[in-house]
Formats: sequence, structure tokens, C-alpha cells
Amino acid sequence: MSIKRILVNTIDTDLEYEVIGIDLAKNCVSAILLTTDGEIFGIDRLDYQELEKSAQELSPTIFAMEPCTEMNYMVQKLEDWGHHCIVISGKNVKDYVESHFSNQKTDLNDAQALAFLTKDTQLRTVKAKDPEQLKYASLTTLREQYVKQYRQTMMSLKGICQVWVDFFEINVEKISNFR
Repeated sequence: MSIKRILVNTIDTDLEYEVIGIDLAKNCVSAILLTTDGEIFGIDRLDYQELEKSAQELSPTIFAMEPCTEMNYMVQKLEDWGHHCIVISGKNVKDYVESHFSNQKTDLNDAQALAFLTKDTQLRTVKAKDPEQLKYASLTTLREQYVKQYRQTMMSLKGICQVWVDFFEINVEKISNFR
């Protein structure tokens, strides 16, 4: 008997979910909802606002996602509402999709892989950053970028100066040989 994925448009907040796997994108989320009864519901496109509204109404649930820029924000919000978040490496998701979905990488397959990978007790997870760690990481990135740009500018200036020095020396030799 194969397990079928039932496509729906919204999260039914009246049901109890064992795990919700979410594949975060720029403007929307794809989600797989595993009920405690073993049913699998899939939502292909879900707005972030709709996800947040539903998450506030849900009983405590496990949410699984991949690391990305939106991940830290979502983990903070979901944990504030009483949910548990698990962040799973993209490599593990890719390997799962290759072996279970014939390498058909779609948002829903990624979300389903995330949901099922939460059951793997041996799996290493990624730790989300708290607001202080995010501030420090942002400042560190800005500093590294500034230093890189400073070095590039200095090397360009050095190259320009070298060209002018070489040009000046050539012209001085021509003038001195001319006499």
C-alpha cells in the first residue's frame, strides 16, 4: 500500500500534527503535514502570513526546515509560539530526495523529506542563531566585506600609481637622451 499525499490549500488547525516539514522560499512556503493518524497533507504554496497565523493556533508541533536566510526568523517565531524546530542540512534533504523520490527535486518533495528526516534519531541537525548571534554575525560580515573592499581599492591604486611611475620614467629617459 503506497502512502498518498493529499493536496490541500491551508493548514487545518483542528487536526493534531506529528511533524510539519516546510520548504522556505522567498515569497511562500511549501509544507508537508504529517498527522498523528499517519495521513500526509501537502500544501504547494502557502503565504508566510498564513503559516504564521496557523502556527499560532496549532498545538505544539515539530517544524522541520532547511537552513536559509529566513530560517532564523521562523525558528524564533515558531519557538515563541511553543513549537519545536529542527533544522536539517540541505545535503541530507538532497540525499533523501535522491533515494526516495527518484531525484525529483521539488518543493513538496523537499518538505516531505524534511518531515520524514525528523524521525531519524542519528541525524545531526543545524542550530539556529539567537538574535545576539545574528547581530554578531552581521557585524563580522560587514567588517570582512569592508576589509576586502579596502584591500581591493589599495591594490587598484597601487597598480595605477605603478603605471604612472613607469610612464614618467620612460619619458624622463627620452628627454635626457634627446640632449
